[in-house]
Amino acid sequence: MIGFLLTIFPIAVFTIFGFKSIVVDFREHRLPNELTIKLALYLIGTQILISLILSEWSRWLPMTQTVLRICGIYFILYVLSKNSLGFGDVKFAIPCAMTIGWYSPGLWLNYLWITFGGAALSVVILWLVGRANRSSSIAFGPYMYLGVIIVATLAVLSG
Repeated sequence: MIGFLLTIFPIAVFTIFGFKSIVVDFREHRLPNELTIKLALYLIGTQILISLILSEWSRWLPMTQTVLRICGIYFILYVLSKNSLGFGDVKFAIPCAMTIGWYSPGLWLNYLWITFGGAALSVVILWLVGRANRSSSIAFGPYMYLGVIIVATLAVLSG
């Protein structure tokens, strides 16, 4: 029982503390640094605690590699998009990638496909119903958040 609770603890931390970030992003189209930093620190603390209790230190290198991959891609897209993708999204990618890397570092591309695919599908639907046009902007944080929840939950459920 304790092992299972420790297993789901990081995803619970991400879900609870990340939710406030996506609510702000949805309303204001910005991801506040304070919330992103707190989320990353809560995750680091959680992951250190689990590593100490269960001797799970082998997760740290794959997690770090996942953070570098995902954040590198977001940074490149930020530079290439000329501010269509905000720098808040690049920073929010850190706790997202930490969570993906903790549970399933091999699924980092799946996370990106779910995130960008979900956003693209939403935009197409908004265009079709007349709620958006080519100059409309969307909050991207909620798609990042949902991508993490989907991939990490599937990783926990699969074993």
